[in-house]
Amino acid sequence: MTTKTKLIRSVYLYLAALISLIFVAVGTGRLLNTALKFYVFPKAEKGDYGQCNQAPPVYAFDKNVYAGVATVDQKTQLENLLRDYEEWKKNNIGEECYSAARQSSVVDALTMLIISLPILLFHWKIIKKDKENKDDEE
Repeated sequence: MTTKTKLIRSVYLYLAALISLIFVAVGTGRLLNTALKFYVFPKAEKGDYGQCNQAPPVYAFDKNVYAGVATVDQKTQLENLLRDYEEWKKNNIGEECYSAARQSSVVDALTMLIISLPILLFHWKIIKKDKENKDDEE
Protein backbone atom coordinates (compact mmCIF):
# COMPACT_ATOMS: atom_id res chain seq x y z
CA MET A 1 0.00 0.00 0.00
CA THR A 2 1.22 3.46 -0.79
CA THR A 3 1.62 6.10 1.90
CA LYS A 4 -1.36 8.03 0.55
CA THR A 5 -3.57 4.93 0.61
CA LYS A 6 -2.47 4.13 4.17
CA LEU A 7 -3.27 7.69 5.24
CA ILE A 8 -6.72 7.60 3.62
CA ARG A 9 -7.42 4.21 5.21
CA SER A 10 -6.36 5.45 8.65
CA VAL A 11 -8.45 8.60 8.36
CA TYR A 12 -11.46 6.57 7.30
CA LEU A 13 -11.08 4.04 10.12
CA TYR A 14 -10.64 6.68 12.82
CA LEU A 15 -13.47 8.81 11.44
CA ALA A 16 -15.86 5.84 11.27
CA ALA A 17 -14.88 4.82 14.81
CA LEU A 18 -15.35 8.38 16.07
CA ILE A 19 -18.78 8.78 14.50
CA SER A 20 -19.85 5.37 15.82
CA LEU A 21 -18.55 6.29 19.27
CA ILE A 22 -20.61 9.49 19.20
CA PHE A 23 -23.74 7.50 18.36
CA VAL A 24 -22.98 5.01 21.13
CA ALA A 25 -22.60 7.91 23.58
CA VAL A 26 -25.85 9.55 22.45
CA GLY A 27 -27.78 6.28 22.62
CA THR A 28 -26.40 5.50 26.07
CA GLY A 29 -27.18 9.03 27.20
CA ARG A 30 -30.77 8.78 26.01
CA LEU A 31 -31.23 5.45 27.80
CA LEU A 32 -29.77 6.89 30.98
CA ASN A 33 -31.92 10.02 30.65
CA THR A 34 -35.11 7.98 30.26
CA ALA A 35 -34.23 5.70 33.17
CA LEU A 36 -33.41 8.61 35.48
CA LYS A 37 -36.63 10.39 34.60
CA PHE A 38 -38.70 7.28 35.20
CA TYR A 39 -37.08 6.01 38.39
CA VAL A 40 -35.45 9.01 40.07
CA PHE A 41 -37.14 12.17 38.78
CA PRO A 42 -40.71 11.26 37.69
CA LYS A 43 -41.89 14.89 37.76
CA ALA A 44 -39.26 15.82 35.18
CA GLU A 45 -40.73 13.24 32.81
CA LYS A 46 -44.22 14.74 33.07
CA GLY A 47 -43.05 18.04 31.59
CA ASP A 48 -41.01 16.49 28.80
CA TYR A 49 -43.34 14.92 26.32
CA GLY A 50 -45.21 17.68 24.49
CA GLN A 51 -48.00 15.52 23.11
CA CYS A 52 -48.89 14.45 26.66
CA ASN A 53 -49.47 18.01 27.85
CA GLN A 54 -51.68 19.32 25.06
CA ALA A 55 -55.43 19.03 24.91
CA PRO A 56 -57.47 19.59 21.77
CA PRO A 57 -59.76 22.62 21.76
CA VAL A 58 -63.08 21.32 23.05
CA TYR A 59 -65.70 23.66 24.45
CA ALA A 60 -67.64 22.75 27.54
CA PHE A 61 -71.35 22.40 26.97
CA ASP A 62 -74.24 20.57 28.52
CA LYS A 63 -75.85 18.03 26.21
CA ASN A 64 -79.17 18.45 28.01
CA VAL A 65 -79.33 22.21 27.30
CA TYR A 66 -78.98 21.65 23.55
CA ALA A 67 -81.24 18.61 23.49
CA GLY A 68 -84.32 20.60 22.51
CA VAL A 69 -82.54 23.08 20.20
CA ALA A 70 -80.20 20.87 18.18
CA THR A 71 -81.30 18.84 15.20
CA VAL A 72 -80.86 15.08 15.18
CA ASP A 73 -77.81 15.43 12.92
CA GLN A 74 -76.25 18.01 15.25
CA LYS A 75 -76.93 15.80 18.28
CA THR A 76 -75.18 12.92 16.54
CA GLN A 77 -72.22 15.14 15.74
CA LEU A 78 -72.03 16.32 19.36
CA GLU A 79 -72.13 12.76 20.65
CA ASN A 80 -69.41 11.72 18.18
CA LEU A 81 -67.30 14.71 19.25
CA LEU A 82 -67.63 13.79 22.92
CA ARG A 83 -66.84 10.13 22.23
CA ASP A 84 -63.77 11.06 20.14
CA TYR A 85 -62.59 13.46 22.83
CA GLU A 86 -62.90 10.82 25.55
CA GLU A 87 -60.94 8.37 23.40
CA TRP A 88 -58.28 11.02 22.74
CA LYS A 89 -58.06 11.79 26.48
CA LYS A 90 -57.58 8.11 27.29
CA ASN A 91 -54.64 7.78 24.89
CA ASN A 92 -52.97 11.20 25.22
CA ILE A 93 -53.28 12.24 28.84
CA GLY A 94 -51.83 10.56 31.89
CA GLU A 95 -49.68 7.47 32.29
CA GLU A 96 -50.76 5.89 28.98
CA CYS A 97 -49.25 8.78 27.02
CA TYR A 98 -46.08 8.93 29.14
CA SER A 99 -45.60 5.20 28.84
CA ALA A 100 -45.88 5.32 25.05
CA ALA A 101 -43.47 8.26 24.80
CA ARG A 102 -41.03 6.59 27.20
CA GLN A 103 -41.05 3.35 25.23
CA SER A 104 -40.50 5.25 22.00
CA SER A 105 -37.48 6.99 23.51
CA VAL A 106 -36.02 3.68 24.70
CA VAL A 107 -36.57 2.06 21.30
CA ASP A 108 -34.78 4.95 19.57
CA ALA A 109 -31.83 4.74 21.96
CA LEU A 110 -31.53 0.95 21.68
CA THR A 111 -31.70 1.12 17.90
CA MET A 112 -28.87 3.64 17.93
CA LEU A 113 -26.79 1.38 20.18
CA ILE A 114 -27.54 -1.84 18.28
CA ILE A 115 -26.43 -0.28 15.01
CA SER A 116 -23.48 1.86 16.12
CA LEU A 117 -21.80 -0.44 18.66
CA PRO A 118 -20.91 -3.25 16.18
CA ILE A 119 -19.66 -0.66 13.67
CA LEU A 120 -17.46 0.89 16.36
CA LEU A 121 -16.09 -2.47 17.50
CA PHE A 122 -15.43 -3.61 13.93
CA HIS A 123 -13.49 -0.48 12.99
CA TRP A 124 -11.62 -0.36 16.30
CA LYS A 125 -10.55 -3.99 15.84
CA ILE A 126 -9.13 -3.12 12.41
CA ILE A 127 -7.34 -0.07 13.84
CA LYS A 128 -5.84 -2.20 16.62
CA LYS A 129 -4.75 -4.88 14.13
CA ASP A 130 -3.14 -2.28 11.85
CA LYS A 131 -1.32 -0.76 14.82
CA GLU A 132 -0.01 -4.19 15.90
CA ASN A 133 1.18 -4.89 12.34
CA LYS A 134 2.91 -1.53 12.22
CA ASP A 135 4.63 -2.22 15.55
CA ASP A 136 5.76 -5.66 14.31
CA GLU A 137 7.31 -4.10 11.19
CA GLU A 138 9.45 -1.72 13.24
